[in-house]
Amino acid sequence: MEFTSSHPVSIHLLPADACKPQDRTFSTEQTPAGNYQPASVFMSPASQLSPKFYISVVNLTPHRFILENTHSYQMSTFDFGDVPQGKSRQNAIKYRNRIATQDDAGEAYYRIDGTDKKFALRVKGTGPLVNQRSVTLDLSGMNLGQRIYQFPGGESSVTLVITGSSKYGFYASLRHDRGGWMRWIYNTIKDRPVRHLFLPGTHDSGMSKITNKIRSIGNSFNTQNQGINIYDQLRAGARWFDLRVGSVHDDNNPARNLGFHTLHVNDETATVCIGNSGESLDEVISEINLFTRENPGELIFLSVRYLIGRYETPDRGPIYWDAQLWNDFLSKIRGVNNRCPNLDTSVPFQNQPASYFMDRNDGKGCVIFLLNGQNLKDVPKEAVDDGLYVQNRIGVRDHWSNIQDINALAPDQISNWKDLKRGGDKDFGHFHIAQWLATPNAVASTAYSLQGFAIQQVNPALYWAGVAGMSPESWPNVMMVDYIGVQQRDQTSWNMLSAEVYWLGIGMNLYVISENCGVNKLKSPLIKARDLESAGREKSWNGIIFADGRSIDHPSPELHPGHTTILRNGTVFANGTVLETTIPNPWI
Repeated sequence: MEFTSSHPVSIHLLPADACKPQDRTFSTEQTPAGNYQPASVFMSPASQLSPKFYISVVNLTPHRFILENTHSYQMSTFDFGDVPQGKSRQNAIKYRNRIATQDDAGEAYYRIDGTDKKFALRVKGTGPLVNQRSVTLDLSGMNLGQRIYQFPGGESSVTLVITGSSKYGFYASLRHDRGGWMRWIYNTIKDRPVRHLFLPGTHDSGMSKITNKIRSIGNSFNTQNQGINIYDQLRAGARWFDLRVGSVHDDNNPARNLGFHTLHVNDETATVCIGNSGESLDEVISEINLFTRENPGELIFLSVRYLIGRYETPDRGPIYWDAQLWNDFLSKIRGVNNRCPNLDTSVPFQNQPASYFMDRNDGKGCVIFLLNGQNLKDVPKEAVDDGLYVQNRIGVRDHWSNIQDINALAPDQISNWKDLKRGGDKDFGHFHIAQWLATPNAVASTAYSLQGFAIQQVNPALYWAGVAGMSPESWPNVMMVDYIGVQQRDQTSWNMLSAEVYWLGIGMNLYVISENCGVNKLKSPLIKARDLESAGREKSWNGIIFADGRSIDHPSPELHPGHTTILRNGTVFANGTVLETTIPNPWI
């Protein structure tokens, strides 16, 4: 029987390049739970003798990372496994003996599903101390080079982040690319409202050094939060900055302003405050201008608070800014290039598309000042004509855990962004800031340092626990950290920095968020044919970076540091097979 209708039938066809739920590759599989560095290990001198370590692998690609084989010698634990798409896995290593020998070694071999790409992870021990246990991340099989790391501490992690795809090209965290990552992925993010971006951020951003402009007991252990200045934080991927700015005044003449500086104190309004000063405002401005001149087209948020004066000896309460101090501050800020005055304040900034800001100043981008003016009494709280706006122009939800131990801090942070659903009719309309940072008490921070907490306990956990808590529907807009890029204590030269935060930021925007069709209306760039978006990235590099920062750009193809050429009697393979005789390594 033939069916007929007098009403026209309307068929809605999606364009070929539209985002379709059936194209989604983000895995629902859960990887094994990881382990936080215990406080008892971190706070013990014996931590430098711990035989237990981890390698975290973060997969921000549409391809599964498949473990092909492992071998280990004199290891009681060598637990590696597959890493599904969009997931991370903390792989566990435990040396059999506390005092490692030259023979203590293991290797894990991976292939990237659906491609001809492979990579290897190598562990080697040469002595009893942490700095004598090394990891080689060998991505030469992907034309992405090799890098050797030392573990930052006992029972802590070294991390590898990989993003991209076979069609788009692969990228990894062995080193930074050039600074302007937002402009590089402009075609992917330009139509997304700011609330649908993921931005690395830094906490107490100006405290990359201790400058003693105020006389207090704050020192590099308990008051310094970063190891690199604002310019290098920008190069390392940060786009949200927590700046605490105050004026410093002559003890004998409060009318004499000795300059504007970033500060980190316990309470800027207290009669007696404890802390210290960091970079000067002049230095911050110079560093921002240098970066934006080299990397036009970025969106940079500067969240500024304190905005108050303190005596050199901060024991007599605050000095609230009058019109003269406010105007002096404004005159400094006017020196920042690519500010964005007179933005449309009828629309909350988080609801504007990224291109609204990135296209301003003839495509040179936007440096946006957001002022927390709670200490501004008798002066304006914003200066729209100069590009300074009150903080609530962007609908911020800011969560600070105020917790010392990472095993409580991480679940607290994750639970606060996991319920924020993005895209569709129930889209979370605000801008969520996660503060992935420990708040140790005064004794702990002075004894073990904010740097120690960051690089040993807190930052490594971001890449297995934090990533596991994110999905295409739930993620924070800002991931704020201490000591961005610093992998080894006090090793802050550019060639010693690690690039995990940088590539996490790119991979979250490029892959994870692009898998949400309620946010990303077009097909993910990682499953489309390669387009021009990759233009301007650094050329392929297949060199080696050593643990001391030295590098070789064109090594011999046979050079693979840490590679085990001979498998000794007693070597254990992934399937549990134990060698009964010494043989050449068949995986060479």
